Amino acid sequence: MNTYYWSNRNRFLSHLRFATALLLAGFAVVFVSAPTPASARDQVPFRAAFGTEVQIEFVYPFFYISVTGQGNASHMGATTAVTDSQVVNVIDGTATATYTLTGANGDTVILDMIFQTTFLPNNAVTFEGTYSVTGGTGRFYGATGSGDLAGSAFITGPNTAIGSFSVAGTISSPGHNR
Repeated sequence: MNTYYWSNRNRFLSHLRFATALLLAGFAVVFVSAPTPASARDQVPFRAAFGTEVQIEFVYPFFYISVTGQGNASHMGATTAVTDSQVVNVIDGTATATYTLTGANGDTVILDMIFQTTFLPNNAVTFEGTYSVTGGTGRFYGATGSGDLAGSAFITGPNTAIGSFSVAGTISSPGHNR
């Protein structure tokens, strides 16, 4: 009977080893085929510039701002820039926004911005700060990067303005994000 026990035990261990190897191979396939995040070495220069139209709602002490813009961006060509989440604190001039840049082919890049505004006496405002690339779609899926931003706006009515802004920095290399 010891022979029977030993034989079944070896057969069980053999099946267990095979199942473990199969499971590990399955994990390897999943990890190899998963998108890999871009690393710092995949960064390339990124620049974009936009002319904008601005809608403003004021609820003290904040300006809530929606912006639509047209321009060009590196690796994207003709591009639109849109946000409905720009918030400016009129007390200290701090501001944040999340912009979606959309290229002509529909690929997007998401920029989170933090900046400081300066209110000028002639109904104008200037701003400068930084951006971080927090993702995108298409060629820019999983994109990363960062840089500087600067711009200005001129108040044209009680709730409207026109302006421009530009960004300059880096973005993870297009095409390496899948």
